[in-house]
Amino acid sequence: MELPDPVLAVRGISAQYGSIPALEKVNLTLRPGEAIGVLGANGAGKTTLLNVLSGFLKPSSGSIEFRGRRIDREPPHRIVRCGLLHVSQERDLFGTLSVIENLRLGAVAKGHAHLAHNLEQVFTYFPRLKERRSQQSSTMSGGEQQMLAIGRALMAEPQIMMFDEPSAGLSPLFTQEIGAMMLQLKREAAISIILVEQNMGLAAKVVDRYYMLRDGHVATEGGATDLLADPEELARRYYL
Repeated sequence: MELPDPVLAVRGISAQYGSIPALEKVNLTLRPGEAIGVLGANGAGKTTLLNVLSGFLKPSSGSIEFRGRRIDREPPHRIVRCGLLHVSQERDLFGTLSVIENLRLGAVAKGHAHLAHNLEQVFTYFPRLKERRSQQSSTMSGGEQQMLAIGRALMAEPQIMMFDEPSAGLSPLFTQEIGAMMLQLKREAAISIILVEQNMGLAAKVVDRYYMLRDGHVATEGGATDLLADPEELARRYYL
């Protein structure tokens, strides 16, 4: 069976912070409706890769194509308008604003043509946000704030969503809910996903394939079955 063309193609991307190398000739592909994991220990280059894809850090070499269009020299706001959304570890919410106000701000990149419809979609994924629509976001729990950050990204009608350690600091129950939501996005909304995670159990439930980063390069790659088969061995080999 012939595979569909990639929605995102990363070819030979290298990047650095000043004179310090951070990524070295990274290659990866993401296909429509697919979820890939970017795994590895702290300092492996995972967040750096997301920052390069988002346009916050310019690569020193290589190329990034989104549906056949070069985006590696585009500014972040244009990358967002293309349909590539980054949910960072910090969540970047406006703490003094309410849930509904934060969600409406997420629609700015696409205008407000589908505002009501997109709000209902977000509330379908996260009924808790509908219950708390008037609540100030800074008063919410960590799990609820993560849901709001994801919901705000969905308001921009993304084709690709990039999640940076979405389980960090969350309870097992919230982690399970976030994982179920990502599966729902992949299956029902046909959104492609890049998941940066250290929690290999969560990654194994969500991704179709994974790339393991070590010292800024892809050390190995494989299918989700590898993560389920022997996660301890993978952790020993690439996390220590």
